[in-house]
Amino acid sequence: MKIINITASRHAVFYSPLLAMVNGNFLEEEGLKGRYHKPKENINIYEKIKSKEIDVAQSAVSGSWNFLTKKIDSSIKHFALINSRDGFFIISKNLNPFQWNDLYKDPFYYVKGGQPEAMLSYALSKKNIDISKIPNVSNKALSTSEMISEYKKEKKGFFHEQGSYPHELSRENQGKIIKSIGEIIGPVAFSSLCAEKEWIKSQEGKKFSRAFEKAKKWVNTSDPIDIGKLIKNHFENFSLESVTKAIKDYQILKTWESGIEISQEEYYKSLDVFEHSKIISKRYSINDVVMYS
Repeated sequence: MKIINITASRHAVFYSPLLAMVNGNFLEEEGLKGRYHKPKENINIYEKIKSKEIDVAQSAVSGSWNFLTKKIDSSIKHFALINSRDGFFIISKNLNPFQWNDLYKDPFYYVKGGQPEAMLSYALSKKNIDISKIPNVSNKALSTSEMISEYKKEKKGFFHEQGSYPHELSRENQGKIIKSIGEIIGPVAFSSLCAEKEWIKSQEGKKFSRAFEKAKKWVNTSDPIDIGKLIKNHFENFSLESVTKAIKDYQILKTWESGIEISQEEYYKSLDVFEHSKIISKRYSINDVVMYS
């Protein structure tokens, strides 16, 4: 049985369809077997694919815009949408009712750089909050584990991450989830699967796409407890309760409700987000970065 090596730019419950495909029998039904490589921080998935160490990776259409901006031709394309919502939540330790201006007053630990910060900046602008005016909690960009450690020391404050980090903190009585960035932004091409063009069009690529489409539909409609039990082995530092609650929240957000094709609406919204943060100066065509099996 052919083994497909898979990794991700970020590791989170947010990518449950991908993890369920690996742990379930979706690939086996197509005559394939998946091997998931848990990513390390600052992983370059494009280099992993180019070196043939990895066949398929979770990334985002915005990742390909870097190549286009630098006028670098890339044979790596996106072929399946994983999430059509931003997957980050804000959790608060504050006892008083939340006001958006509180983000200017109390420590706010949020993921900096790239798409997570661009999406957060765009969402906050909808609430008349300028992310550049939020005081820094550190002179350097903190890792998620460092942010959690510092957030736990605070008497008041906010923390921003994908599920199940906020859900686990809530379970530990370290605050309450107050906002969903995905709910504010709405449908957007947040994360997708990418691979070499030749592989996408190959028989393996076609089989993989079919398997992923089935897995995504299953995750969208199944009981969160069943999904949580299936993928729990990938999250040894989280309780089954927090994994399950994150899955339920993502289902409510309609994160996985769409098919695996990236719609023009979702793609254009992603362009809007990156234009807002001045990360791109040109609206690249969806045909430049997306290809289906």
